[in-house]
Amino acid sequence: MASKNKKITIGAAALVLLTAAGLYFLGGYLTDGQRLLERFESSIDKGQPDKLLKLLSAPEGTVERSTAEAIAGHLGKDEKAKQAVLSRLKTEIARLKEGAVQSFAEDGESAFVYVHKKERKRWLIYDDYELKLRSYKVPVNTNFGGAKIMLNGEEIGVAGVGGSTLQLGPLLPGKYAVKAVYAGKYTTLENEVTAELFPIGNSIDPIEVPLQGEYVDVFSNNGFARIFINGEDIGLTVGDGQRIGPIATDGSNTISVEADYPWGTTKSEERPIDSTRAEFELAALTDEAKEQIVDAAHAFVSSWYEAFRERDAGRLRHVHPDRKADLASHFAAMAAGDEHYLGEMRKAAFDRDSLRLHQLDASDYSVSVLARIDYEEAYYYGAYDYRPEPEAGEQTTNYWLRYENGEWIVFEWSDAGSEALSRNVKVYDR
Repeated sequence: MASKNKKITIGAAALVLLTAAGLYFLGGYLTDGQRLLERFESSIDKGQPDKLLKLLSAPEGTVERSTAEAIAGHLGKDEKAKQAVLSRLKTEIARLKEGAVQSFAEDGESAFVYVHKKERKRWLIYDDYELKLRSYKVPVNTNFGGAKIMLNGEEIGVAGVGGSTLQLGPLLPGKYAVKAVYAGKYTTLENEVTAELFPIGNSIDPIEVPLQGEYVDVFSNNGFARIFINGEDIGLTVGDGQRIGPIATDGSNTISVEADYPWGTTKSEERPIDSTRAEFELAALTDEAKEQIVDAAHAFVSSWYEAFRERDAGRLRHVHPDRKADLASHFAAMAAGDEHYLGEMRKAAFDRDSLRLHQLDASDYSVSVLARIDYEEAYYYGAYDYRPEPEAGEQTTNYWLRYENGEWIVFEWSDAGSEALSRNVKVYDR
């Protein structure tokens, strides 16, 4: 009986020893740094962010699944980066076991994930290790002062005058959408970049978010033309060359100009802004306006001969009041001297291609047109019985007209000498 009890005691002791040994080796297995790295590498190779998440911790706060997913995705597609991280982690475990260092939290050579030796031993016996993530202050640069900086859709700051560097973070490793938005006077500039924050070591490159905004020089043959951006009047005229901006020149914005004339409004085509210079040639005189000008000039010339024959300025048509008064004085002098006129217009040819618009200010315009007049005329005095035969003549004249009170009126004319007309003429007979 005593022998049997002794055997039971020995067996129990052996079982205890075996259990203790098993637990000892189990504890060593569970806390082994190499096992930790194998699990880390396996979760990456198999694309298992949920398993990776269980291995990671952060100095402050919790680690989100999106962070683990970004790390697994980054190292899973970049074998070189994965091996660089694993190499550093293996070195860190070895040095921690040797007691050469106590922590890699401030080590400048560590990767974005590092090995941390827990302060408390597992089961009071075993050194226990975990993987911790670093957090980083990340500089962001943009080139326009006043631009809002957005991180994953949330505003985190405004760039200073001339552009400035803002600090993001602290941020855990991962992928981040960084956006700069500049709300300018004429348009909004924006650009978004994807920043991958997986540094090896403490060297952090700034995130550059450049905005493509330029200054555009606008020119037009009408300095009083108003400038439109994306169909909206921006309250500026062209002048001698207007510089507007900043504005994107990638074709996403449009520009046009518009000018008001006494006879109507002329608009340019709307064109995309794809360079730093925009030039517009406004066709101020429509074909209809040109015909009206030529017809008015002809009506004046035709009435000229009638007014001289009758010595009556009231017969003049499409004439400026000042010129009408001048001719009225001239006719009064003719009547006082008993001077008479015989004459008529035989033919008049007006050169459409010679039409030129002249701008004095925002609302004062004149137009010149070249004409060749074929006529016959003679002067005589009533005191004499002699009546001369009218003689044929030809004269090339520049006529100047203004648009007033809804019609074109001639206010000046001058001899054009031998200046030739183009072939684009409108001919009036008598």
